[in-house]
Amino acid sequence: MSHISIKRAHHSTVADARKTADKVAAKLAKDYDLRSNWDGDVLHFDRSGLHGTLAVSAKDIQVDVKLGLLMAAFKGPIQSAMETQLDGLIKPAPAAAKSAAAKPAGKAKK
Repeated sequence: MSHISIKRAHHSTVADARKTADKVAAKLAKDYDLRSNWDGDVLHFDRSGLHGTLAVSAKDIQVDVKLGLLMAAFKGPIQSAMETQLDGLIKPAPAAAKSAAAKPAGKAKK
């Protein structure tokens, strides 16, 4: 059995990350005929030859998929589609946080 594991940091609320997960699930359901349901902050999904989870936390989204023997031949395209969907939907870090992190700390006054 082949395994796919993808983890992406997000910079939004858990509720917004769940909405992102729903969008990913809807796209994959359409493209790959996946069925899905939520159990807390974990989205369980499956179809013939494939089952997995998409877990949402305060900091990241973790996708774990197990592919059956026949689906293992499509691991590359499935993983690529999942990564593309996640990367396209996850919001980048706020610009203010990035610029503050990039600035060196000022010297302390005596």
